[in-house]
Amino acid sequence: MKVRVTIGFVLASSVALASPRDFVVEHAGFGATAEQAKPFLDKFVEHVQAATKWPEKPKAEFFAEPTAEFKKALGEVGFAMIDPDQVLEMRKKDGVVPIATVMGKNQSLGHVHLVVKNPAYKTLADLDGKKVASAHVQSPKYVEKVMLRGEGKKLKLEGVASMLKAVKQVDRDEADGALLSDEEMDSLKGMTFKDLHEIWKSEALPPMSVSATKRAAPADKEAIAKMLLSMCGNPQGKAVCDALGVDNFTPPDTAAYDAAAKLMAKP
Repeated sequence: MKVRVTIGFVLASSVALASPRDFVVEHAGFGATAEQAKPFLDKFVEHVQAATKWPEKPKAEFFAEPTAEFKKALGEVGFAMIDPDQVLEMRKKDGVVPIATVMGKNQSLGHVHLVVKNPAYKTLADLDGKKVASAHVQSPKYVEKVMLRGEGKKLKLEGVASMLKAVKQVDRDEADGALLSDEEMDSLKGMTFKDLHEIWKSEALPPMSVSATKRAAPADKEAIAKMLLSMCGNPQGKAVCDALGVDNFTPPDTAAYDAAAKLMAKP
């Protein structure tokens, strides 16, 4: 599986964050290194500085998992691009609110698909008590309540580093199923795992967003939102979007997050 460097992968975690104009990014399950991402994200933050006319270029820090270190860093910055499960978790704790949607195949899951090899498995319920591998199960509550809509409570979820590891486990009968994103399903079609097939698909999931925290000044929040919404439509910004694999930035999908929050609140 070819690794795409996208806006979801940013600067090295050694970058010190302190300013409410800095960014933190958490994007799990897609695999890339800080070194691979650095030149692309340098272009992004340079564009941010030029578009906003801020005197200093903002910094950014990447986390591949929602670790304690990630949450500490999030508590120091004004802006974040983080997976939807973290927006939902941190919206009350840290005032995280989406200000733009990131449009691009590698930024959002879209849906998750349950893929199996064993022809005896025909429904989600058939996997009760069975091992299901995925690179997208960092937040079990989000998986159960939003991805699975309250179904599949008895699945034995196992986190793996990549889609390829998940499907290999199923192909080798080391796991009974795999949860894959839309893009991962497209990738699977070009692979040699001929016996793997889909038996279930989720409803649409909240998209990845650029969000502001309670530390962002209202003027800065407005400036970043305005910059993002026009970024891919001008020559300078489009070049950066293309380099990052981003199709466009659109207004925040508030309705999707509100609906997901209601699902998370269900007992």
